[in-house]
Formats: sequence, structure tokens, C-alpha cells
Amino acid sequence: MQTFTSGSTNKLSLVEPHQVHGSIGPVAPETLGSRVLELSSVLQTTLDIEHQLDLFSKALQTHLEIDGLKYAAPDNQSQYDFGNIATQRATYDLTLEGKSLGSLNFYREVPFTNRELKLLENLLCALVYPLRNSLSYLDALRLASHDPLTGAQNRMGLELALQRELDLARRQNAPLSMLVIDADHFKRYNDEFGHSFGDDVLRGLANAAATTMRRCDLLFRYGGEEFVILASHTDEQGALLLAERIRQAVNNLETISGREIDLTVSIGVTQLIDGDTTDSFFNRCDEAMYEAKNSGRNRVVRG
Repeated sequence: MQTFTSGSTNKLSLVEPHQVHGSIGPVAPETLGSRVLELSSVLQTTLDIEHQLDLFSKALQTHLEIDGLKYAAPDNQSQYDFGNIATQRATYDLTLEGKSLGSLNFYREVPFTNRELKLLENLLCALVYPLRNSLSYLDALRLASHDPLTGAQNRMGLELALQRELDLARRQNAPLSMLVIDADHFKRYNDEFGHSFGDDVLRGLANAAATTMRRCDLLFRYGGEEFVILASHTDEQGALLLAERIRQAVNNLETISGREIDLTVSIGVTQLIDGDTTDSFFNRCDEAMYEAKNSGRNRVVRG
């Protein structure tokens, strides 16, 4: 069964029921059985959490005045906001069958009454199972789109993200750049020390790139020893600076798994231009990477 744990009572600011903006107060929770089932059915029509919470927020406001809603997923990395933050807050930690589903904050300027909080908890019953399904779907997507060796997103993840980031850049009229990174002479590590050490080298390379780029940049393992970075709101000059920092960070790796190493990378860089498709954008950057290899390796080339 689902459980709802509210925040401390001082956050909930409980008072006696009273009229709000001329209304006579919320509908009694015990009359909402069929409405909760109907809302749950609506919420189960989508597995997109943001859309789900948007539907829930709109439905909630037909029964209860809310200025804003904020949801934090259990991984503490995803957060969704609707409306505005206000002075009064009701906080719920959502749990289903012992598994955390994250936390929800509801905001408004007028204090919540006991009756309104019971109504809110009743309506939350409609959200819990659809939200659990959406989180399970997200977990499955993450497993399918991430490389288990390096932790970076994989080629499928790149295909999904590339069109999304390209569309977003055009809607916002913002620059978008790409880096294609390839380890130089990688085969020798597998040949001389075995594939296990080769895996360690790939992990070291991915970590060097991940710790150098911004949190908003996206890292993908495209295949073998080749990695891709999508840098949003970054023009060519910024991408070239990022590529150079990554090249130096990789070159500065002195040991991996206790072995001395002299690892270098060749990096192609390009910025999205008018008329680009996902294929032309990627191919131009990939060609720049091969130009870096053919011109001596351990360098950055713009495409």
C-alpha cells in the first residue's frame, strides 16, 4: 500500500477551515472516490513524468487552490516545477511498497487547512501508481541507453538526444556544439596488457572527460574507443576550449590501474549550422576527428 509522509507541522501551517477567495472550501474527500479513479486513469495515459505532473497539477487546481508544485525524483537529479513558490508549503515523501517515489511540495500564500490536506492526500492516491510506472520506465530507458562499462550514455542515447538537442537549440536560437573524441593507438593496450586493462583505460578516458565538461554537457560512448560530447549553449570557440581541456586532462593521466600510461586523444569539434541534419552535424565532427588523427594525433581540429 502507498504511504504519504508529510513534512513537519510547521511547514504545513495547519489552521481551521475557512472561506478562500469567496468559495466555501474544498469538496469533502469522501465524495471524491470516482474522481480519484478517473484522475488515475488520465495520469496513466502517459509515461512522461513532466506531462504527468502537469496533468495532475491542472486537475488538482479544480478542487484546491495551489500556487505551485515542485517534484524531486528519488535520484535527486531530476526536478520538475510548476507555478510559483509561495510562503506556505505542504511536503510529502511518496513511498510505494517500501520504494521511494520522490517528494512533492505544494505551495500557496494562504495556509492549508486540515480539511484541504486530507483532500490533497486523497488526490495523491491517484498519482502514486502512475508515477511509479513512469519512474520504472525511466529506469529501463537509462539501462538501455547507458554504457555499463564507462557509465556514459551509449549510441542509442546519442541518437535520442541528438535530435532533441538540435530542435531545442533552434527553438531557443542558441548555439550547440559537438565533440568527437577517439583514443589514439588504443589497440596496443588490449594487445599488450589484455582487454581488462583496455577497459580500465576507457573508464579513465571517460572519467577525465566527464570531470572536465560542465554538468549540462552530455557524454556518450559512441562505440569502441570513440566518445561524443554534446555541449548546449556553446559556440565553436567555447567547444574548442573544452576540447583542449579534455585533451590535456587525458594526456595528464600518468597511471591507470597501477600501470604507467601515455594516453592521448584526437578530437573533432563543430558547431551546429543552418541546414544541418543530425547526420550532417555528426559526420562533419567525425571527419574533423579523423583529420586530427591523420595530421599527427593528440590534437583538436575544427570541422
